[in-house]
Amino acid sequence: MGQDNTKHFDLAAILTVTTGKLFTGMNNLYDILNYLTGESLFTHQIPEALQKASRYVLNIYPQLREVSITDEQIRDMKTAKRFIAEQKRRYGKRLPLIPMQD
Repeated sequence: MGQDNTKHFDLAAILTVTTGKLFTGMNNLYDILNYLTGESLFTHQIPEALQKASRYVLNIYPQLREVSITDEQIRDMKTAKRFIAEQKRRYGKRLPLIPMQD
């Protein structure tokens, strides 16, 4: 990855993109999606941007395909935080990304 456009994102934001489960604040979700798409997204654009960004991120980090989560596993904030902490131990706290190319 080139140094110029590389930005590191918290794994919770990245996993929000790849799993479709909200593990971060909405501001962080907008930050990562705006960065990846190069746009300033509106709320109605989030679902399409998530689909594209998910494929893109999983192509860069195929190991994140192993991360799957069901609604039953995340019962409350405590279990969500525990889940994210476990994933950060496994994959790192932050990962670098560069914007998507059309």
